[in-house]
Amino acid sequence: MTAGKILLLTSLLLSGCSGFFFKPGIALDDPAIFAEPPVIVKRGDNYFLQWRYGTDGFYFFPEYKARDGVLWFSLQATSSTGNRDGRTGEVPIEGRAAIEALKAGGAIWWSRDGRKTALTIQERSS
Repeated sequence: MTAGKILLLTSLLLSGCSGFFFKPGIALDDPAIFAEPPVIVKRGDNYFLQWRYGTDGFYFFPEYKARDGVLWFSLQATSSTGNRDGRTGEVPIEGRAAIEALKAGGAIWWSRDGRKTALTIQERSS
């Protein structure tokens, strides 16, 4: 097997197991990453995690996982290109388990230092 195929298979394996490796990540109060802390936005029947990129905010997409009746969010890393300083980013929250956890127990941000910070939910029009 070539090195390229090994790299591709390893990448696919790790991306497919992201739920298994879900762990604490970058703090939501890091101004280099977030200009302001992320919030949950409800528009109609849909939910999104929304944020504004900080001064070193390159493309990123926080992960989420329903655990213990709560929706947990974490950000492991950012890309090294495409500075988004001050722009808004968002990730749709999808899947029955995720929505049920959000409605039942709310959402938290899990930081590497062990902090678990509650995220606010804001209802907005489309």
